[in-house]
Amino acid sequence: MSETIKYYSIKGLFSSDNYVIPIYQRNYAWGKSEIVQLIQDIVDYYNKSSGMIEDRPNYYIGSLIAYERKSEGKIVFETIDGQQRLTTLTILLSLIKNEYPKIDLSFYKNLNLSFDCRPVSTKTLRYLFNGDNVAGQDCHTPIRDGYEIAKKALGKILGDISLSIGDFCLYLFDKVKILRVLVPEDTDLNHYFEIMNSRGEQLKKHEILKAKMLEVLDKEDRYAFNLMWEACSNMEKYVQYGFSGEQRKAIFGSDLNTICDMEVVYNIKDDNDEINRQTEAVSLVNLLNRNAKQYSAKQDTENDSPDRFNTIINFSNFLLHILKIQTKRDISLDDKQLLDLFDQSLKDDDKKKFVKKFGYNLLKGKFLFDKYIIKRDFSKEIDQWGLKKIKLYNKNEINYVNTFGEEENNEDINREILMLLSMFHVSTPTLIYKHWLNGALNYVFENSGAREIPPQKYKEYLEKLAKAFLFDRFLAKEPKDYFAIIYTNNGNPKNNDIDPSKLDQGTSVENFVFNYLDYLLWQDYRTKEKQYFKEKFKNNSATIINDSRITDFEYTFRSSVEHYYPQNPMEGNQSIADEWLNNFGNLCLISSSKNSRLSNYMPNAKKEHYHNSPTIDSIKQRIMMEYENWDVSGSHNINAIEHHGSIMKKALGCEDYVFE
Repeated sequence: MSETIKYYSIKGLFSSDNYVIPIYQRNYAWGKSEIVQLIQDIVDYYNKSSGMIEDRPNYYIGSLIAYERKSEGKIVFETIDGQQRLTTLTILLSLIKNEYPKIDLSFYKNLNLSFDCRPVSTKTLRYLFNGDNVAGQDCHTPIRDGYEIAKKALGKILGDISLSIGDFCLYLFDKVKILRVLVPEDTDLNHYFEIMNSRGEQLKKHEILKAKMLEVLDKEDRYAFNLMWEACSNMEKYVQYGFSGEQRKAIFGSDLNTICDMEVVYNIKDDNDEINRQTEAVSLVNLLNRNAKQYSAKQDTENDSPDRFNTIINFSNFLLHILKIQTKRDISLDDKQLLDLFDQSLKDDDKKKFVKKFGYNLLKGKFLFDKYIIKRDFSKEIDQWGLKKIKLYNKNEINYVNTFGEEENNEDINREILMLLSMFHVSTPTLIYKHWLNGALNYVFENSGAREIPPQKYKEYLEKLAKAFLFDRFLAKEPKDYFAIIYTNNGNPKNNDIDPSKLDQGTSVENFVFNYLDYLLWQDYRTKEKQYFKEKFKNNSATIINDSRITDFEYTFRSSVEHYYPQNPMEGNQSIADEWLNNFGNLCLISSSKNSRLSNYMPNAKKEHYHNSPTIDSIKQRIMMEYENWDVSGSHNINAIEHHGSIMKKALGCEDYVFE
């Protein structure tokens, strides 16, 4: 391999050359899902075998396309492709350098990444590399937040499998490889960048999987299987749109809201379609090279729907959910392993039966997913969570109405289920961790039959599942795995042996805990009792909070645990002991942008800022703002923290913390 194309270990990459991100590149934009996935991928490959680090397989993390240029008499490498990954690795190494000082990072003596014409981004990387306090500094928010996301994710992922930071770093530094490709000196970089970003995509794993499955089936079943697969593969549209008008009625009934048996869908044929007349064997190669028109799903374009919805997962991940539900095996939801995870079933003696059943379950699963799982709804120029089903009106006109309750009522049980689903989703944006979705899909699979899912039963299941996640997983002294929670315990919470001190861990408290608490408080506020709002005022005659923003609360992707009394107070204010700083009563979950702007402000200043905001990030925080003594030095703020923490722990169901 020439010097223009060379594999580097992470140690080699960060101990040799200097890199610069040119101005024509976009800003750093990776968030929680991408950062968590990168760390998870490294750990997954570490776990592919056992034994000494040097005997474990290399993990090839991707490519870095660069251009060698001279800058102020020095050679730097202008990054054309791979800047998001390179910046994230820089953040990760800075994190290890600061948070784990015993790790040998002697190879990483100098920061070797900078940005053209973006001094704030460069300064932010410099602050992180040096371990400086970024509070109050002019920082590039995604880079600064990336550090906190990586810090939390690294601790959680390593803790889940009891992998030491030392072994992780040995593997990361020496066994994680990146391919650096240098473009020729006379390359028109702007033109190259434009071409590179418009190039066609490589063959996807789910396309290979589809071809493998079609090879298993008899010729008479291939048409129906392919039809179902193609209809399901567009996650943005309801599955009914993947079929012609007559096929829709045969599969989904006259109202398009039921689903036929497996035998019915496999009997669907199109005598005029060329695929039904084929007699040659289907091979992986000729199938993937065949004219796309032959194997495309039949579309009824006259009634086709514009892209109104945005899905919460991709198709490859959805395939794994259906595989897990069908086989009841404890498989990963990591779509990088898609082909490997299907291999076992495709090697079984009954592989034909498996594939045929999987095709039908895929169709049924997509039908249920569209109807009973939230999506982002962009109708009427409003961007909000939606829980909708198709409704067929006269003259085959299709529209969308609430899945449960009244068609357009946003205050009934449809809203409650929507809140539960969105609560789960924003807590775990990374696809590999969407165990809640597998639980919800498995529930509607098991309870649908030929009828509608009873909304009250569905709501009760989701509430039980949330409680099980809290007590059996996040607060348990011995956490249960998600598969046991969902498939063994059927979503029922079983654990009473909890460790409430896990709530008093500052920024290490799981986002789910805060999101679940806000759901409980939201429900409490909508009742006449308002139990936990009255708890705040039970020793005085103050008026109960009257704030429509609580009723209208909607979940967003909040990812920053805030210390309401600040960790680093502004000059003139004293710090408080870590015991109270990191107490659950002093914590709430808000957006990272708000936390960065106000992190050093005292509680009264934060309250003044949030007072006129049209929405609230946290119902828990809204209650905290009713306390008058949070700013006061000495025991007063500690009393407020203890009082509020006790009430909130009681709201979660931690009865050991009932406030007296």
